[in-house]
Formats: sequence, C-alpha cells, structure tokens
Amino acid sequence: MKNPKSIAIIFLAIIVLLIPFAHSFAADVLFTPRPATVSTQREKNVSKRQEQNHKETTEHHHNGFWDNGSIVLFMEKDNAAASSQQRQRTGMAASALGSAWPEIRIVPKDDRIFGTLGGLRTKLESHGFAFTLTYLNESLGDVAGGRKRGFAYSHQVVMGTDLDFEKMIGVKGLSFHMLGIQRAGRNVATDYMGVTSLIQPQEDYGAGGNVLYKLVYMYFEQSLFNKKLVIDFGRMPANMKFGTSYLGCYALNMITCAHPSGLSNVTKWRSWHFSQWGIMARVNPGAHLYAQAGLYEVSPTEGGRAGFNFSFAQDGFVIPMEIGWQPEFGKDKMTGHYKLGGYVDTSNHPDPFTSVDGRPKPISQLPGKTERQRGAWYVGADQMVFRYGKAANQGIILYGLAGWNMGASLPNQSQYTLGIISQGMFPARITDAISFFWTRQVVNRKITRMQEMQSDMGLPLLGGVSKPQSSFQVLELTYTAFVSPGVKFFPDLQYIIHPDANRVYPNALLAGFRLLAQF
Repeated sequence: MKNPKSIAIIFLAIIVLLIPFAHSFAADVLFTPRPATVSTQREKNVSKRQEQNHKETTEHHHNGFWDNGSIVLFMEKDNAAASSQQRQRTGMAASALGSAWPEIRIVPKDDRIFGTLGGLRTKLESHGFAFTLTYLNESLGDVAGGRKRGFAYSHQVVMGTDLDFEKMIGVKGLSFHMLGIQRAGRNVATDYMGVTSLIQPQEDYGAGGNVLYKLVYMYFEQSLFNKKLVIDFGRMPANMKFGTSYLGCYALNMITCAHPSGLSNVTKWRSWHFSQWGIMARVNPGAHLYAQAGLYEVSPTEGGRAGFNFSFAQDGFVIPMEIGWQPEFGKDKMTGHYKLGGYVDTSNHPDPFTSVDGRPKPISQLPGKTERQRGAWYVGADQMVFRYGKAANQGIILYGLAGWNMGASLPNQSQYTLGIISQGMFPARITDAISFFWTRQVVNRKITRMQEMQSDMGLPLLGGVSKPQSSFQVLELTYTAFVSPGVKFFPDLQYIIHPDANRVYPNALLAGFRLLAQF
C-alpha cells in the first residue's frame, strides 16, 4: 500500500456515501408497509380477534427473537433516545463490552442469555443487589504481512457486583462497585505481527496478559444533591472515567478501546486491569455540562498480581482532570459527547536519552536524568449526524480524538484517531453496527534518537527492536452482529502500517472476531 492515508480517506468516504443508500433500500424495499384500507366495524372486530388469537398462539409458540417488530419493540423500549444519565441507567445493548463497561453496567433484562433467571435477578436488583458475568473472546490471525502467519486466541471473563445501599439500608445515594477479571490466551502482536507490544490488536489481552484473577476496581460511590455531585473512593484505574469512550470499543484494538493507549501505555495513568487507591469527584451543573477531577496514588505494586495488595505505599500522585459537554441536537435528539482533559503525574522517571550530565546516554554511559513531572492532554468528540430511528445510537456517529504527551520519559509522543459508526441501518436489526477507525501514533522522539544513535554505534536497540521506531497506523473495520439475547459477534479486519513502529516487517493484515456472551 503506497499511500495508506489516501486509501483510508477513500475507504471512509465510500462507507459514508453508501450508508444512507443502504438504509433507504432497506426501508423502501425490504420493509415497505402495505397500503392502508378502510375497514368496516365488523372487519375491525375480526382483525382484533385475529390479533388476540395470534398473541395467544405466540405466547406458547414463539416465532423467534428476530420477528420483524419484536426486536424493534424490545430495543426501543430499553434504548430509546434519551439523555446520557438515562442511558447510563437503562444500558446500551449494542455496546461492545456489555455489562463489563462501568458507564453502562446495567443492561436490558432481555439482553442476557439467562434473562432474569426466572425473576430472581429482578428481585435481587429491587433489593439493591446486581451482578454481572460476561465472557469475551477476541481471536485474531495474521493472514498477510507482519513477522509470520498465525492465529491467536484470548479471552476475558468479567465478574462483578453492584450494591445499592439506598435500597438495602436506606443510605441515600450510596453504592458499592466491585469487578474482577480472568484473562488467558496468546498475543497476536508479539507472537506473529512483530516483536513488541506497542500495538495490542486484542483489547482483552491488553496489559498484564494471562492472569487467573485480577481485581479491577472496588470502590464506593456517593451521589449528592440529586446527582449534581458524585464522589468515588476506593481502588480503581486512574483513567477508568477519564478520556474514555465506550464507542471506541466497537473496535477490538486496544488503541481505541476504550481510551487512547498512546497516552496511557507504560504510564501511571493506569487503565484496566490495574487499580490504585484514589478519589474522584464529578460535578453535573446542568445544561449537559460536567467537570471532574481525581487524585490517585502512583503505586509501586499496582495491586500485585491478583490486585489485592492494598498497600498505601506510593511514589507520587496522578491527577486527572476533564470537562465535557453532552448535548442533544434537534427534534431527533442527536447526541454528542465533547471533552477536554489531561493528567499530571508527580512521580519520578528516568529520561530515555539524556543522561544526568546532559549528554546522550550512549556516549556518557551514565544513568538518565530524572524527570520529576510528566503528563498528557487530550481533546475528543463524538456526534450523531444522521438518525435512522429513535433507539439509542441508531444512526451515523462520527468520532475523533487527539492527544499529546508531555514528558521525555513517556513511550509515545501523540495519538490521532478518527472513526465512523453506523448502527441500526436495517430497521429489523437496530443493534447491528458497522464501524471503521483510523489511528496514528507517534513514538517519543527521544526514544527514536536513542535508537538511532545505538544503531550507528552498533549497540542493541532500546525496546528490543532491530531498527529505530518512529510511528505506526491502524485501520480497523468491524461489524457488530446481535446474534441472540446476550450474544454478540464481531467480525473484524485490521490493517497495521509499520508493525513495531518501524519498517522491519511488512504491513500486516489481521482477521478475526470478538464473541461476547452476557449471562
């Protein structure tokens, strides 16, 4: 591919142009309603009796979840266009991570394999106890380019519980959330595509790799003043609610799901599945605005292998901040999310290139000088620009994010991401979606300079690569298919330009899928 940027732009333009035509075809050809006729009172009564008979028959002989109308009624009931706070309460059945996602941990009752467990789940939730169990499989193969051909399987099992103390014991606005994961499998990035984990095509493998059980978060949440102020305290990832977007998880690659990995890789602004002691507060003043900030420890243990090392030892603090606007435009309530944020890390880290005496490390042979503060900032937005129907996210959504690191010791310099999501373009499959994302990450220039000097001097290169690193790009096309209640299937293609952020291995084409099962 001689000009990947041009091809990416052309590909994105084709998708944008074809989506409205596909929707029009589906609406006008596949689902054209019959012409209305004038009925007599007798005909109306007959029709009413037939409808009642049909209802009684289908109660005993269900024709399937995909009856034209049943899926629409189910989804429109649970996912009607609403404010972000309402969506948080009702859930979004098309979200890639389902009940594992902290913003939408409550999913529609019919969007589980076991449903309400004969009413048990509903009864427990009415008394303040909710739980989740989700299986996520992301399997990808290197089918062209990269280091060698091969296929890698990985999975993540999510186990969580939420306690509502207002329902349990009458403490208004107080709740408790705990979630852990089990991960296993292989990493297509280091097994086949390249030699470094700078790019993680499988989000569920991610940082940490195989682990029998890892505590992701365990914290209290207190809502005050009719949820105008929300305070979280406990153990949780520092960026779990900063710089994230569940829309990024319509894709598989960790570069977009669910936060800009170019700003968090090998930092103390941690994400799943690392936890830190911390506290954060979010203010919701109205007018679709919010502001939030937090204070998290920089932990030398990060919870340990299982996440239960609750030591208060710390090397500094991470202070994330974010402001945002979540408007709804027009009579169709086309939702958007706009955010500006960043973080400051007060812990000490060595410079990868400059030594304590100011000279390059390969020449001085001295340790790197200490960087006493670092951080990053970002700006992100998503906006629905066309609506197919009234269900949540049923339309065309544009997505964009840009972020820049501020620190010599961070592995990346910047990240830019653009995306488009089209959900519900077929009236009878309003939770199905097609998404396309493009991302470019630039490696820290000090790391590039260090590797270039090491290469010139015949020394092993920093990071274990054989040529200096500069940048890479990821193009990803994913389809979200609602298979049955609680089960979603995501066929996925990823094209990696410059695996390992250099030109050692040819551009790689990855193909595979994600399978999500919510119990």
